Amino acid sequence: MLPLDRRTAFARHTQWLALVLEALVLISLLASAVPLAPASPVWWLRISDAAVNLAPMLLLAVILLRLGDVLVDSKARTCGRRSQQLASRWVFVFALLVPLQLIGYAWLWADSDSQLNRQINQGERGVAALRSRIQASRSEAELGSLLAAANPGPLPPLQGGSLAERKQQLSEAIAINTSRISSSLRDQRAETLRNSLPGSLRVLVGAAIVSAFLIMLRRQI
Repeated sequence: MLPLDRRTAFARHTQWLALVLEALVLISLLASAVPLAPASPVWWLRISDAAVNLAPMLLLAVILLRLGDVLVDSKARTCGRRSQQLASRWVFVFALLVPLQLIGYAWLWADSDSQLNRQINQGERGVAALRSRIQASRSEAELGSLLAAANPGPLPPLQGGSLAERKQQLSEAIAINTSRISSSLRDQRAETLRNSLPGSLRVLVGAAIVSAFLIMLRRQI
């Protein structure tokens, strides 16, 4: 067994080390919050992910304070009080992360769908206006100039000699391109949500485990 003075010095060092660890966690969380975007669900999910990744440092801080309290038999129990205060501060944060993670993922789902619909509707309005201008064109030169300015994407070779036939084929080809782009955007959204689901579940489970562990430590102090 270590002498009392060495145990006291160790307990004092654990207090400083726990303070440094908590400060590093706070600084890292603040750094992950930049740039500020509280109106975006991705921002909240990023903060939650950073908190769970930093949880081992907080748990180490609480365990060090608890160890210092065990080694030093003192009526003051400074390490014990500080470990309880540290656990009490962060148990609320990690317990709150569990419902917030569910809310954040649901928010991401709804927000991505809303943004996708706005993007598709805006594109469809632009395509409708382009198709109207195509139908209103009066010559091959005007039609070519219109297509060069609009850049509607790859178009198949046009067949038929009359201007009306060419305008109809262009209109149909642009409509097909628009449908393909909309389908591709929906596939990208679905893939993004699928890729973010494992990370969200990891954060949810991790936050639940950390909060349960902190509750257990509080009860044993």
